[in-house]
Amino acid sequence: MQVIVTSRKKLIARRIYWGLVLVWGVLALVLADRLSDHMKFRINDLSVIAGAGMVMRDTEGTFYHVNATGKARAIYPELGSDYREQCLDCVLVTGEQMSQTNDFCAAGVRTLLPKITFETPCQSWAVMGDGTKVVAVTLFLVPLLLWPMLRAIARSIGGLKPMR
Repeated sequence: MQVIVTSRKKLIARRIYWGLVLVWGVLALVLADRLSDHMKFRINDLSVIAGAGMVMRDTEGTFYHVNATGKARAIYPELGSDYREQCLDCVLVTGEQMSQTNDFCAAGVRTLLPKITFETPCQSWAVMGDGTKVVAVTLFLVPLLLWPMLRAIARSIGGLKPMR
């Protein structure tokens, strides 16, 4: 009889543990979404952001940011200071082409969009859509991995035997 009771207790404890892990996963997603609202992320495709403009390139290889009013400023290889003229002989640079370079990139904070900045060289660590996912996974895994490690350290310091 005693074996059956112990098995039931373990089963209930496992269900409670996995239920808490599931709740923590949902909570980590919500918290990561809030935290990443104020983080700067890389933006590869400006066309998905209303009012952000577009990135274009002229025949000499200079990249320009053309804002919503049609005015352009150089962003690579030299970062221009203000929007002056139209870029008449420019071609559109796609998001796929932007993602293939780290020499420069557009970056922005989600709560401040469509305001964007350009970094030469690119220093932003993740694309805006994936950045929230990275924050969520990190936020989810850190406590789950930290708890067993701290328990093992405490047991080794205290000289206790591991539970079976």
